[in-house]
Parts: sequence; structure tokens; C-alpha cells
Amino acid sequence: MILTTILSDSVAKASEDLVIPLKLIHALPVEGPENNQPSGLTIWHDTLFAVSDKHDDTIFRVALTDTNAVFVPHLTFAIPESAPGLRLDFEGIACDAEGAFYLVSETAFRILRVSADGADASWITPSLRSYGEQEGLFQTRGAYLEGIALLGPDLFLVCAERQPRGLIEVDRSVEPFAVRVFNTDETSLNLPAGRSADFSDLFRENGDLLVLQRNAEIISSLIYGGPVLEEKDLWSFGHIVNREDLRYSNIKYGLAEGFCMDAKRIYLILDNNGDCRASDPDDRRPLFLIMERP
Repeated sequence: MILTTILSDSVAKASEDLVIPLKLIHALPVEGPENNQPSGLTIWHDTLFAVSDKHDDTIFRVALTDTNAVFVPHLTFAIPESAPGLRLDFEGIACDAEGAFYLVSETAFRILRVSADGADASWITPSLRSYGEQEGLFQTRGAYLEGIALLGPDLFLVCAERQPRGLIEVDRSVEPFAVRVFNTDETSLNLPAGRSADFSDLFRENGDLLVLQRNAEIISSLIYGGPVLEEKDLWSFGHIVNREDLRYSNIKYGLAEGFCMDAKRIYLILDNNGDCRASDPDDRRPLFLIMERP
């Protein structure tokens, strides 16, 4: 099977030019549950949804106000019996046309489907760990599966975070299901000291496939088909997250974990792991960034 992603005219034009610095509209502190550590982010019917890697049984709606972004519990679901006692650490979220959610678990290496009403939550893949390990992925503890994108009915793409980073395509439309793995660790990115190339989240829109690279502080497009995978850097946001009034005190934290967009806006959510902002030692809230879409 060969899958090719074709860029729309707007994305293709941007990829031919220099990387475009994004323009910040709002930087909103995140209010929500205790120990809120945001991870995946998606948008469906103009509503933002997110998961937290410390709240396994909840999908949150992100309610935006003039002063903050509020994590409101949207669905609470029962953890499947196949994973008793395991902290699932959900790191990515996607939604299909009917409103069902798909979550990727970093620790279980699996995709969970949650029905639109939350009544049913079930694993739709076995562990993908062995597939990734065969291609050299999952070598670094705590750097396993991150984002997820729904490419078509029963066709998914998930990303391996870093050291090495990679992509895993899962096709459930065939029997037995098919898996393709891309180890994409080689990169020419100019990374800040102490950071490695990574994939943090995926988002698909009208045939365009985009990836968040938090350590490089860029958003890129992905084009792949057969054994070929090509990255084109589109937009940068390092000038925003490193602003004195926004950056966190520890360079390891306050990195972008979740990414999605609509026709006019790009949305990023930062996970600060409880760290305080450099300009305010009393403020340990995550940040939700809203930027103009080029």
C-alpha cells in the first residue's frame, strides 16, 4: 500500500519560502484540574479538545475566555480491562467525522477509541512497541508514542517522540492490520543546546499533514509515500515561547505538547510540568497560545 499526502496550495507556497514566524494573538494561562499536564490537542466542529497525561479517564473541552483557557471535563470513560493498574499517559488525541475520539497511550503503545458519548472505550490496536523497536524506535525511556492523526477510515498515523523520532502508520482496513514504520532521526535542524529532534503532535486538515516539533520550536508539513518521507518547515514559534514574560524558568519545561488549527488560528498548548514562569515564581499554570495562521 502506498499513501501520498498532497499539500494544498496555501501550505505548499509557505513551504517554498523561508520559515514564517507566527504572530501571537493571545497567551492564556490554563485553568483546570490539579496536576494538569496538557498533552494532545485537537479541534472538532469549532470546539477544542485536549487530554492530560495525568488524567487517564477524562477528555477535556478547552473553553476560551478573554483571560484564560479552562479545561472543562467533557467525557469521563472507563479504562479498558486489558490495562488494570497501568497509568496510560495519553499523549495525543484525534477525532473522526462522527465525533468519536482516538487517544494514543505512551506507556501502552496502543490506540484507544472512545465513543462520542463516552459510553464505550476500547483498544483498537495491540501494542505497537515491537513494530517500532524493529526499526530502532523506542530506545529512550519516556520518549515513546506522542501525537496521532486520523488519515482515513481505519487509517492512523502516530509518532515516536525522540532519540530516535519516527512515524508509525496503522491500517486497520485490511486483515490482518498493516503497519509501516519510518525511523526519521537524521535531521539538519538547528536545535537549542541540550535538545534533540522530536515529534510532539500531529494534525491533519483537508489532506495536509502537519507535525509539531517542540524542541526545534517549529511546525512542519509531512509528505510521504512508499519508503519516502519529506519534511518541509513552515512556521516557527520560538520567539513567542522564549519571550521573557512567557518562558518558564527551566528550559526543559514549558514546551509545546499539543497542536491544532482552524481556518484563521493556530493553537498550541504548553506543558510546564509544574514549573513556574521566569517572570512570576508564583504562577505555575500551563499556557495556551493562539496565533494568526499565515
